[in-house]
Amino acid sequence: MKNRRIWLFVTTGAFVALIAVYINSQRHLIEYLKNVNLSAVSCLILITILSNMFNGLLLRQIASKFNITLIGKEWLGLPFITAMGNYITPFSGGMIARASYLKYRHSFPYLWFVSALGASYLVYFWVAGIAGIITLMLLFERSRLYLELILFFAGVLLVISSLAMLPTVKIPGSNWVAVSLNNAIEGWTLIKKDLFLLVKLALYTLANILLNGLTFWLAFVALSDSSLSFGTIFLISLFSSFSILLKITPGNFGISEAVIAFSSGFLGVGAGLGLMVSLLIRAASIIPIFTLGPIFSFVLTRELAGNRPRKLIQSPHSYSDNS
Repeated sequence: MKNRRIWLFVTTGAFVALIAVYINSQRHLIEYLKNVNLSAVSCLILITILSNMFNGLLLRQIASKFNITLIGKEWLGLPFITAMGNYITPFSGGMIARASYLKYRHSFPYLWFVSALGASYLVYFWVAGIAGIITLMLLFERSRLYLELILFFAGVLLVISSLAMLPTVKIPGSNWVAVSLNNAIEGWTLIKKDLFLLVKLALYTLANILLNGLTFWLAFVALSDSSLSFGTIFLISLFSSFSILLKITPGNFGISEAVIAFSSGFLGVGAGLGLMVSLLIRAASIIPIFTLGPIFSFVLTRELAGNRPRKLIQSPHSYSDNS
């Protein structure tokens, strides 16, 4: 625990210092903040709330596949608690809080949680790959980057599709490692075989991706008076989503900013403007997360303390196929 706290302060402090030094060397970037108004910030806050609501609906849908019924305050609150936890601990500590709640409130095994989480990530990147290709074909202006970008998103689709189509394997042995891995594989197999469930997850994911694109568009418009292509901005938002693969800092701070700044520069918008957009989005998202996160933490802690967990059936194959 002590080492994690040290990592928290060192990494966060290092990224704060790097960003401060960069902005100090590019002081004209501060001028962008003069264009921000209260209505823009309010819209960004509202979109953050909506995005977490769709995350909750996605969580409820996956949980129902394992015969777990999440009531409103659970599927609404857990995404905010998760996001808050991710900000105050490195390595996605909020996910640990979510997994612990599901374990002790609903007896949902950690390894099945991991397999369900992995399935949701696969769906997310698969939908992001499709969205990227469609955006390039319909909204992005043809340029020298067109082929490279098409190949990137096509590669994402190919990798995710290959992983999804891999045959189910059973790890030999009866030790706890083999049993744990087999439970995780069974959980993922249960999800991927349910086409109706996958369609629902894809639709919730698409809604989140579109909301993320809208967030970036509002932030770019709020900071810059220049007219920017929506296709370009949407691609930047898609690239930002891949930063979740490197969750090594609290709230992915620094990593997300670097990805957004780099992709903004790569697509010709400007790395400095991209950095300011990422900071504006982060500042606006923190407000609802640290307002609703503690409230739902209090509510669900009482829920956890006042209710005994249900006994869970041992194998995911014994669950209903109804989603």
